[in-house]
Amino acid sequence: MRRLIWTTVFLIAFSLPAWAQESLDNTYCSDHHGARVKIVSDSSARKLSEAGMTATGSSVIRINSGQLSNLSSNVRSFAVNFSCASLTLGHLVKGARDIYEHYDQVGNADCSAAAKLFYSGRLDLEGVVTLEEEINQLTREQWSHFPGPVRVVSLKDSCSLKPLN
Repeated sequence: MRRLIWTTVFLIAFSLPAWAQESLDNTYCSDHHGARVKIVSDSSARKLSEAGMTATGSSVIRINSGQLSNLSSNVRSFAVNFSCASLTLGHLVKGARDIYEHYDQVGNADCSAAAKLFYSGRLDLEGVVTLEEEINQLTREQWSHFPGPVRVVSLKDSCSLKPLN
């Protein structure tokens, strides 16, 4: 009986962080200066993925793998890549002058996040459409934990993703 309990505890302890471990180990992000972004797991983060700056000026992405755990791994990776794109494109350093520029920045980050998944081979064009559909089906509650503003995502039409071959 004791062995069964310890086996159960072991399996639970090492299976829960599987998504976070995979994405943290395989995600590379650099900020607008080309410096590597530190990606940390933070269970207190309000959103699935949050881009920010430390007190020393370093870029950081905080990931709360407990948020939106019912979404597919591609949507969760898109969220992390969206936060990365915000840092890479300098959106946290240079804010938008108006709402139009803000939504242009969001669209650019969306396309950058989708391109990272597409050109890494994780998604083909059909996968991009599936990703777009899943994101557009998020509820208001889910959007409150997803990076960026509530929006309609149109990746296939606005991002010009072309196969390399």
